[in-house]
Amino acid sequence: MNHLKSILYSAFIILLTLSFFGCAVGTTKVNVNREPLMKIDNKKEGNLLVKRFVDKRTDTAHIGNKRNGYGMVLGHIGLHDGVVLEDLLTKYFAEALREAGYNAIIDKDSQPNVKFDAVIDGQIVEFWLDLYMAVWHRVGVVIRVLEPDSNKVLWENIIEGAEKRVLWVGATGEYERIIREALTKALNRATEEFASDRFQQAVRK
Repeated sequence: MNHLKSILYSAFIILLTLSFFGCAVGTTKVNVNREPLMKIDNKKEGNLLVKRFVDKRTDTAHIGNKRNGYGMVLGHIGLHDGVVLEDLLTKYFAEALREAGYNAIIDKDSQPNVKFDAVIDGQIVEFWLDLYMAVWHRVGVVIRVLEPDSNKVLWENIIEGAEKRVLWVGATGEYERIIREALTKALNRATEEFASDRFQQAVRK
């Protein structure tokens, strides 16, 4: 009887180990979304053309690492098939511009009869989740305001956001939560910047 218990216990440990490493290896696909943006009461005005953001990160195929208990990278975090980081962040930052009061139109949706006060472009320099005992995610996007005709830079700033939490079981929902919180921090900071007088003065130059 004791021998049978020993065999069953060993089988349980093996299955648990395989399950753990099965979650760690390969690419885990996650949803990237945001929480509601902060509300801006003092709205600004202006027509802005938002160009599709450019991903300047080294690894553009993934958005994070998965590691084992020794810190070794065993797998990656990625987006679902058909979801493109550049399109997601272009959309979310355009929404932040709209919350600040601007009529922000994404390049592909541009209307020929609209006269734009400025052009907005963005470079994604950081969007990465990593973990070792804890899980953290960092966002960094360089936003520029350009003069429509000459492309002269009128305003430039890097918008950042980060979040860190204790990692419990490495479930997909944990990854999605930390990404959502870090991204929302960055977007709220962007909304504050877009609602500032300094930003509006750059748009109106």
